[in-house]
Formats: sequence, structure tokens, C-alpha cells
Amino acid sequence: MSIFKRSTYTWWQIGLLKLALVSIGIAIGASWSNVFLPYAVPLVILGVVLGLYLLAVWMKK
Repeated sequence: MSIFKRSTYTWWQIGLLKLALVSIGIAIGASWSNVFLPYAVPLVILGVVLGLYLLAVWMKK
């Protein structure tokens, strides 16, 4: 059994995945805020750059 098989998800399944990831991110951010605070600016920059990359890939299709 391979974990790298192709599969298709519906929009609501992807929505549930995103909601779960946001919930985990909020929980980690609330619990470990002192750990991540010094890295806030680089993490925001990384998020914006990756978001722009995904937008560019999406626009090409």
C-alpha cells in the first residue's frame, strides 16, 4: 500500500482540512506565542511568498 497514490477530494473535504489546520495553528500560536514571537516577521514573509507562489501557479492553469 503506497501513501503516494492519487486521490480526488471534494471542495468541502478540502475546506474541512483547512479548518483543521487553522485550528491547530491557532492552538499552537496561543500556547507557544513566546517561542514564535521572535520569528513573527520572517514567518509572515514566508507565508506571503508561498501564498504568492500558489497564486501564480493557480493563475497559469
